[in-house]
Amino acid sequence: MQRAIQTCATIILARILGPADFGLFALAFVAIDALGLFKSMGFDSALIQRKDNIEKAANTAFFIIPVLGIALYLILAISAPWIGKFLNNQQVVGVIRALGIIFVISCLGKVPAALMEKNMRFRQISIIEVTTAIIFSTTAVVLAILGMGVWSLVIGYILKTIYQNIMFFIYYKWRPKLEFDKKVALEMFNFGKFLFLGGVVWFLKMNLDNMLVGRLLGVTALGLYAIAFNIANFGADYFGGRVYRVIFPAFAKLQSDKYDLRQAFLKTTKLISIFAFPFCAILFLLGGELIRIVYGTKWIAAIPVLKVLAFAGLFNTLPIAMAPTFNATGNPKATFWAIFLQTLLFCVFVIPAIKLFGLVGVGAIVALSSIIVNIGYLPFTMRLASLRLSDIFSSISPGLISSLAFGLVILLIKSFFLKGLVFTGFIFYLNTFILIAISFLIYLFLLYRLDKAIVREIKLMLIGI
Repeated sequence: MQRAIQTCATIILARILGPADFGLFALAFVAIDALGLFKSMGFDSALIQRKDNIEKAANTAFFIIPVLGIALYLILAISAPWIGKFLNNQQVVGVIRALGIIFVISCLGKVPAALMEKNMRFRQISIIEVTTAIIFSTTAVVLAILGMGVWSLVIGYILKTIYQNIMFFIYYKWRPKLEFDKKVALEMFNFGKFLFLGGVVWFLKMNLDNMLVGRLLGVTALGLYAIAFNIANFGADYFGGRVYRVIFPAFAKLQSDKYDLRQAFLKTTKLISIFAFPFCAILFLLGGELIRIVYGTKWIAAIPVLKVLAFAGLFNTLPIAMAPTFNATGNPKATFWAIFLQTLLFCVFVIPAIKLFGLVGVGAIVALSSIIVNIGYLPFTMRLASLRLSDIFSSISPGLISSLAFGLVILLIKSFFLKGLVFTGFIFYLNTFILIAISFLIYLFLLYRLDKAIVREIKLMLIGI
């Protein structure tokens, strides 16, 4: 629900604002995300994983995290002009300083949010997230209509952060005490340090492309790239945090039971693959039509990079169960090195790719680095969860085969029946709707034939929602 609200808001905002506004907002978040790595230092994840002295650990973490948040805000406010100079855009300075206040706000809610996750109170977290999305979307759209430009996004994000962190304290009735334990702090730091280091390279992985596109190609190109990346990475964004939040504590409880861990991993991967494969196929085959219909013609320059990034989105979504498996079995180093290698590959090849192919080159390097590293780390994951290659293929085959089949049908229709034809207006909308409907029906039919049980399970989950 939260993601659906945000997606609808993004579509409306994309029609009101221009690529330059989205590009400026994305460029500001390069700096925000960079310093944001330090706002918890992995203490929140260490609190979720911890099994003893929970109250003492929570108070210790609350003592440390707000100090970090205030320090980060001051650093950001002072260094904003130099950041703007480095990013080759002085407009971003004011936006960075305004958004910096979220460090002070969000650090206050880190501990109660972590405790809610630890106790698996996901229904309450979902309520907070949905109402937060409504606040951001409503504020941003109204201010955009009033002509506030990029500041509609900035103000909406700040209000969203304030509300979210207040609600964590209201829903989880924990109150901090003035207590600090050096031993507990060191234990939490030792666990969290690799998650923090992983966060550093994750920042580089997720923001180097934005930084380089904004610096070398300008904020308009960055706006186009940001929209394409957000669409392609929808699955990883939507499932990544939610699935990790649920299965990390669950996997942590199963870490000593290899059979149950294996079954949980395979079931999670199967459910994710049923979404990831058809979504990638639709973006690659019909991404151009969807951009024109949903975002409008001013965004059509994003179509080529969207088609390439569809494969990055696929390989960012499929391995979602890997990181929780590493962390839950006490191997946070693996998460760090996986992200590090992916970032290293990107850094080596991205500059030549930008110079040769522009935005499409960036998308290609993002996709290739994700594919290479995730496939390379598969054997390690298999060893941790006692998996065989045949187990993994069996779990993803229903989604893969069904997607390949409907993709082939759509490709044949476009290549032989629609080749050379140009549709506009109502006929264009109708043609796109028919192609998507054909894809959906073929996919559901084959998925049901291949795995009736999983279709019934998904049906029950949807009815429950």
